[in-house]
Amino acid sequence: MNLDFFNSTKSNFASTFLRDLQNCFAKKHSADLLKTLPWHTILTFAKMDGNSLVCFDYNEKKTYYMPKENIVGNMPAIGDPLKIYSPGNFYVDTTGIVAQENMIEDYLKECTIAK
Repeated sequence: MNLDFFNSTKSNFASTFLRDLQNCFAKKHSADLLKTLPWHTILTFAKMDGNSLVCFDYNEKKTYYMPKENIVGNMPAIGDPLKIYSPGNFYVDTTGIVAQENMIEDYLKECTIAK
């Protein structure tokens, strides 16, 4: 039995597991932070990630993972601005400026998960 292969596989699994666990906690924490955002905050919807909406605040360069149930009314389209309806809950701001869909990935690259 090749112990180097076994130890390497075990180490890779542990590293991947820990990275995924940290990422999961970071996303959960960013969702919890939605309740504390100032009323003037406007987020932009970027994409879906499982049951979460990936949104970003470009001014603050932060990404938030918002549960779908935190959207009041219609689900947003990519680039739609979101305004606070109540702490932690948002709605699509039909009067706001829509972000260009082809620029969304570039905007996300400039942001980090909110902490």
